Amino acid sequence: MIAHVHIITLSDNDLRSYYLLSQLVEYWLKEGIKVTVGQVEHLEADIGILHVDQTWVPASCLPANPLGRPILNARVLDISKRHISRNILSPDTDYAGPVIIKTDANYFGQPEFSRLPSWSLKRLRKKLEKKFGWRMVRELPQGDYPILDSMAEVPRWVWRRNDLVVERFLPEIENGEYVLRLWLFLGDKEYSVKMYSPKPIVKVANISHYEYFDSVPDSLRTLRAELSMDYGKFDYVMVN
Repeated sequence: MIAHVHIITLSDNDLRSYYLLSQLVEYWLKEGIKVTVGQVEHLEADIGILHVDQTWVPASCLPANPLGRPILNARVLDISKRHISRNILSPDTDYAGPVIIKTDANYFGQPEFSRLPSWSLKRLRKKLEKKFGWRMVRELPQGDYPILDSMAEVPRWVWRRNDLVVERFLPEIENGEYVLRLWLFLGDKEYSVKMYSPKPIVKVANISHYEYFDSVPDSLRTLRAELSMDYGKFDYVMVN
């Protein structure tokens, strides 16, 4: 029986209330399970969960594990789009459809950039973007990803940026609304949600409604196994 769960984070206060894991912790505590949070040199708990809110996780975050305890997501150290996405384009790709420009890092790269000394400069550029436009300032719109009709419309500076990627824009549309599917899992427990929005970039803040569903493509389960992901969330769409 598990008596102690240790959640591995960058600091002792990195488990914020809006994380799904925080909700699970409440249930574990009610069941009498001890939960600790933060960095440790040696894992002494019955199980560890790597939970670092970054796209790239330094291997140094992982504690020594002399007792051979299971550590969930211990091998999930890179979830960047360049590592995971199957839709990334290069300037010489033969593709004629619409494209979307994104940050290579997840969530617009905010977790990474907020830890850098240059974050204040980044915020200044975001303000200038609102006044002069993202193309002139050479910064993506704040909290948004540009969708363009073709690769020819992608500014040249985008292709030169290692922190940006250009992907095929392949939206799922149902009854005139854009659809984003979420598959959440922890071990063999899972659930799936479809979110609907009039906006092409589907977010919780702009959805019109949502619904739960059961089936998940086998290709996603295969990808999860390839990534050795024990706990997490996949955002995806079904096209054709």
